[in-house]
Amino acid sequence: MFKRVFAILITVLLIMPATIAIADVIIEPENDFYNEHQDKMVYLDRSFVTNGDFGSVNVVKEPGAKDSASSFNNGDILYVKYSCLYDGEYWGYLLGPDGWVKMDQLLVLYDSIAFYEDHTGEFYNYTGSYTELLETKSAIVWPWPGADEYLWTLSDIDPDSFGVAYAYKDSEGREWGFINYYYGNRDIWICLSDPLNKDLPVLNPAPAPSKWVSETKHVDIKGATTGQGQTGQSQNGQGQAPQKDFPLIPVIIALVVVLVVGTGVVIRVLWKPKKSVC
Repeated sequence: MFKRVFAILITVLLIMPATIAIADVIIEPENDFYNEHQDKMVYLDRSFVTNGDFGSVNVVKEPGAKDSASSFNNGDILYVKYSCLYDGEYWGYLLGPDGWVKMDQLLVLYDSIAFYEDHTGEFYNYTGSYTELLETKSAIVWPWPGADEYLWTLSDIDPDSFGVAYAYKDSEGREWGFINYYYGNRDIWICLSDPLNKDLPVLNPAPAPSKWVSETKHVDIKGATTGQGQTGQSQNGQGQAPQKDFPLIPVIIALVVVLVVGTGVVIRVLWKPKKSVC
């Protein structure tokens, strides 16, 4: 009986990492146009406010389509995952609802990407020891240093899994750290000097939404190459292309195979049949 319980326990422990990995996989868009031209998509990952010429913005199934699948009134907030260039016009892909909108009908909201562009040259490598974070184990998450409002609280911070991509010091001497990714949290800032203070002074209030201008080279799907700037621009200033999202199904299959094989090996090693007594 003990060996059966032990084998089950080992199986559960093997399943746990697989479950965590699956929960953190990003699902790619289920859109025919995206799937057909995936190599020409540019990762955008920014929020916009609708600003259509006639009081609303139409969503279509693919760039250039005439029939509207849905629409949004001006002033609505949309999250654009990818952008592309089609027949001389920029289009953005929405995750919900599934569809495409013209980028010239949107205004980009100020975010960590805009903050990086505004303060290029002011960032540096963090060489501190996370003294305050080691004491609090929690931190207030901000969209950028000195923002108008904080986002949420990050709890149970694991120093061994936590890392700052680069740091920034505000006009009052507070040190901030930018985190690319931490357990599902992407592109966030925390105040390393005062991690749990929700009432930090607003030093960099968000400006009004503005017209979006592509800083990344696009390939015209129905025309010639155009655009400017670096291909695959990233916030860390390295000019590296953002990693592509991984399809969910192949990852799940691979995890299941590893789980089954690993469980079989462990049980075979640990299982010792009882010796017969003459």
